[in-house]
Amino acid sequence: MFKRIYIDNYKSLVNFDLRLQDLTLLVGQNGTGKTAVLDVVYALRRLLEGTARVTDRDVFPPSSLTRWQERAVQSFQLEVELDGVAFRYRLEVEHDRRGRRARIILETLSRSEGPLFSFVKGDVQLFRDDHSEGPPFKSDWRESALARVVPVEDNHALTCFLEFMRGALVCSLNPPTLASEATGEDLILARDGRNFVDWYRHLLQERQHLNPDYIQELRRVLVGLRGLSLPKVGVDTRALSAVFGEAGETHEYMLHELSDGQRALIVLYAITLLTAGQGTALFIDEPVNYLGLREIQPWLAALADACGSELPQAVLCSHHPEVIDYLGGDRGVLLWRDGLGPTRMDSVADVLESLEGGGPLRLSQLLARGWER
Repeated sequence: MFKRIYIDNYKSLVNFDLRLQDLTLLVGQNGTGKTAVLDVVYALRRLLEGTARVTDRDVFPPSSLTRWQERAVQSFQLEVELDGVAFRYRLEVEHDRRGRRARIILETLSRSEGPLFSFVKGDVQLFRDDHSEGPPFKSDWRESALARVVPVEDNHALTCFLEFMRGALVCSLNPPTLASEATGEDLILARDGRNFVDWYRHLLQERQHLNPDYIQELRRVLVGLRGLSLPKVGVDTRALSAVFGEAGETHEYMLHELSDGQRALIVLYAITLLTAGQGTALFIDEPVNYLGLREIQPWLAALADACGSELPQAVLCSHHPEVIDYLGGDRGVLLWRDGLGPTRMDSVADVLESLEGGGPLRLSQLLARGWER
């Protein structure tokens, strides 16, 4: 799981040092940097997948530099714990503001016993699992050199870190964009969820044993649901539909025919239950925007039950009072800014203690009134 995320010179995040639990809720007003944290995790995952370069507009463009800083270098550091082993990853990106270009000047990976990988200004040095030096090579400054390393017998630790990062799921769910048909199988769910059916099709192949529990949970929250169907509608195409009704009379509705809230529930429960045991870390932005009030707490309870066991970790960003009151007291991190200054943090538990528990008001009511500080 992610233990620590350090970000410097990225939007409002300057010398920003975030510690995470197995379930963490980021709260705060708009513009305090909650989504920016998820943006960084998403960009790092794409780099380490080898599917993006720092020059891409949705990774670390020059516009992501902190406006009031003159420094041209952004720094990112992750501390990750996998099977009791601590890993530390560091990345430094240098920008040319005039030319709107960027390049990686430093990328390192180590664990507590020693180094595993080093890239410094184009020169790569590999290290074996016993931390002895492996082969050096040159690499493109615009892309992650670590992503190019091929798994072999003596770099198991490095490979485990890469697999963990490549499996991190960052989602800002947008149900109206969800397509009903899948022409293939996708290993990664798109950030807005648009390829959910392709992703679900892949999960059915890999994790069929988890599907009955998933359907059972959906039936508890979607009234009248009997199950999901994925029949062929073309040579290589399948369409996802939901079957509603009783045994004697059922009706099928294509995914795009369902309400936005119903589609959101189908995706959220899949993220929570079908990724169990894969070591997936979830980062979800405003997950309950499309849910009804009676639907929020059952999903939060399922997520909380899974985190730390079947699901190693989840990080949520939310303004919703139900989420804030359910998780904020002991899982919350408050992000705030003085005017347009850098993002600062406080533990919500510490904030409540300083306010003597908040008195008769719930946490969401304190935040609504701006009394948290």
